[in-house]
Amino acid sequence: MAATYKFRGYTFNSEKELNEAKKEAEAIDYLKSKTNLEDDEIALKLYNKLIERHMISTPVGLDFLKDIRAKVLKSGIVTEKNLKPLPDITKPKRSLKKKKETTQVAVLTRQNTYLKITIFVLCLIIIGMFIIVLTGKLSPIRTVYEQQIQNEYSSWKQELIEKEKKVNDKIYFLEQQGIYFDESENTDTTENVHQ
Repeated sequence: MAATYKFRGYTFNSEKELNEAKKEAEAIDYLKSKTNLEDDEIALKLYNKLIERHMISTPVGLDFLKDIRAKVLKSGIVTEKNLKPLPDITKPKRSLKKKKETTQVAVLTRQNTYLKITIFVLCLIIIGMFIIVLTGKLSPIRTVYEQQIQNEYSSWKQELIEKEKKVNDKIYFLEQQGIYFDESENTDTTENVHQ
């Protein structure tokens, strides 16, 4: 047989339920010591806040809410129709921790989705760049520029060949005249010696 726990006239099936009831009882005792519950307006505000924030989840807390409700209704500042109903404590209370975890999971899921979209877009860009590079060789604009560069290179090459031929002709002419020079010396110095 499972152990049962008693607190303020109520029986609890687990130590967790007992601890929740004790925490709630402490909070209620604190509220009673710090709040003027004789003032009906203050009692009504407290009642509404406790219900809106889902702060009551045990029979101990429900008793406290019932007392405040009866007092507020008796005062006549609000009708039963306009007063929020008592919470159903038989439903499991969704803890703040679970709420935070759910929020964190939602944020992480959203971030994961954004990351996947970003990676997909970057992959498309890279694929597009490869396509441009591969098909770019056939591009008429690239072909024109490539042809211009090749023509310019070939003209430079032709000029160099012509200059080299002139230099070789000069060397041959000078050798025929009996003038020799050392190729390891600077060209400028050699020209100065022959002049």
